[in-house]
Amino acid sequence: MPGLEYTLCAIDLDETLLGPDHHISERNAKAVRAVRDLGVTVVIASGRMHEATLRYAKELGLDGPVISYNGALIKIPGTGEEWMHERVPSNVALEIMHYCGRRKLQLNFYYNGFVHSTEDTAWLQLYHARTGSPYVIEPDMEQAMLGIEPTKLLIVDTPEYTNSLLPVLRDRYKDVLYVTKSTDEYLEMMPPRANKGAALEYAASRLGVVAQQTIAIGDSFNDIPMVKWAGLGLAVGNAKPELLAVADRTIARSDADGVAQVLEELYQLHF
Repeated sequence: MPGLEYTLCAIDLDETLLGPDHHISERNAKAVRAVRDLGVTVVIASGRMHEATLRYAKELGLDGPVISYNGALIKIPGTGEEWMHERVPSNVALEIMHYCGRRKLQLNFYYNGFVHSTEDTAWLQLYHARTGSPYVIEPDMEQAMLGIEPTKLLIVDTPEYTNSLLPVLRDRYKDVLYVTKSTDEYLEMMPPRANKGAALEYAASRLGVVAQQTIAIGDSFNDIPMVKWAGLGLAVGNAKPELLAVADRTIARSDADGVAQVLEELYQLHF
């Protein structure tokens, strides 16, 4: 693509591309579509499950790879082709189920395109309201998921409690899980090699693009690896301080159409 400095653009969804209502604003959508029409490959890179990203990819007219589950899965929506799929070892998943069961914690177990949960709790409904992710109630989840390797595990609880669990679980599973926060209430556990940076690097290599030709835009802890890897790593103004510290630039907040503003500037879009 002659004349384009950046030919790949990875964008997080929640609190980055999406507004507080979990929708894409008209300005953001218009800018993303315009960049797509210039020939740029725009990649959604989300902590959400793949199925909970599809409506946004469709709305934006994106037919390239989608990075989901914080980088554990790269999948092409139209064909279902998987470029990468990392999974949590079944014995580790069983340990986490035991751990959460003893503490009555809301554990989302991601397998085969569904969130599996032992109960229909208020925390599960909070998650579902935000993401629309399809879920299944498994009263005896330890038995139902025995031997299963999930794509991701996620604990939903208060910001204070998930913050307190973060160092505990990181230390306990430092060699077998990638543990991170994506929003205040979510504590996410993925396969050790899964993160948005590694996934973006792999997708870029498949597309014949190098880091210097890549933009990454995010807001939270789980966006740090891809923002650091990209040639131009951007943090929205409402981003976590840890991401702001490593980003090349801070752009406007997500609720002020920060994504659109920076794309309009970088690609000289005029509407």
